[in-house]
Amino acid sequence: MMRKIAFFSVLLFCACVGKENNTKKSEIILLSEAIQKDPTSTILLLDRANYNKELNNLESALFDLTQCVQLDSLNPDFHYSVAEIYFELSKRPNANGKYPSLVKNHLTKAIELNDKDQKSQALLGELMLAYAKYKEAIDCFNSSLKIEYNQAKTHMLMGYAFKQLGQDDNAIDCFRNSVNVNPEFKEGFIQLGQMFHIKGDTSAILYYNNALQLDSTDEMTLYNKALFYQSTMNWNAALEAYSDLHKVNFTHSSGHYNIGFIHMELGLYDVASNNFSDAIYSNSEFFEAYYSRGNCFETLGNIKQAEIDYKRAIEINPKYTFAVEALEQLQLQNKKYKK
Repeated sequence: MMRKIAFFSVLLFCACVGKENNTKKSEIILLSEAIQKDPTSTILLLDRANYNKELNNLESALFDLTQCVQLDSLNPDFHYSVAEIYFELSKRPNANGKYPSLVKNHLTKAIELNDKDQKSQALLGELMLAYAKYKEAIDCFNSSLKIEYNQAKTHMLMGYAFKQLGQDDNAIDCFRNSVNVNPEFKEGFIQLGQMFHIKGDTSAILYYNNALQLDSTDEMTLYNKALFYQSTMNWNAALEAYSDLHKVNFTHSSGHYNIGFIHMELGLYDVASNNFSDAIYSNSEFFEAYYSRGNCFETLGNIKQAEIDYKRAIEINPKYTFAVEALEQLQLQNKKYKK
């Protein structure tokens, strides 16, 4: 008896440093020498901080920016720049737990010194968003947008905060504002696609296509587009979309797995087994693919291979009940089968 399997329906929601050349090396040496001669020059310190920031040497950049704040504590831009570095550092694994409060302290100071600075308000909102303080984040984003409306990223982040609060209509309005402000803002189109995808609205395809016009190699969007077609049982469109995905990345294992699911739905178990093999080739620990391929082999009468695949799925994940139950049923129904 064939058992129903589930396709991978995970909707995927929404930067390289090269070697320093001789010119770059001489630049940092010249800056450092100049700072040695004039250690109170915030202009030089800021130049070196920006140089290190471009190379992702954030700790070095932070050192110089902290010096700038000490030399001129009433400059809101210095406070913002320090906060920005602390915010980036806070995203790293095992980051200092004090970094978020340092971000907030410097941003609060920057806003006190200049309440018309939209970027400090926006970054404070992003900090609140990162720590799931969605209402506070929305207040900060609104304050920033009142100062400068044309901020695509800020509109998008506010939409994400509304989305987390379950206020979908407000979220959609914000995402639309982001692409109205910047018609080349890919992330805004992706968020719109995902919102309508969840609703089962075919507008999702329109927004996914808008994002793909901006970046035809975006794997997440290619996958989500195929997934939408699959969820609406538009098999031909889904297969074509998965084909587009695999032109970009042939080893996208979930794509191969879902193609296998479609072929099982169409009764093409031999084809489906090959698709699941491709998924396994792309990800050797893909226990669901082993189970599903085993399901195909069992349906096709290849009991020995089905048992091997079920056992391999269980070996990878002993708690995967679908494979455990399938193996028990298989062995129960084939008592005379010998290894």
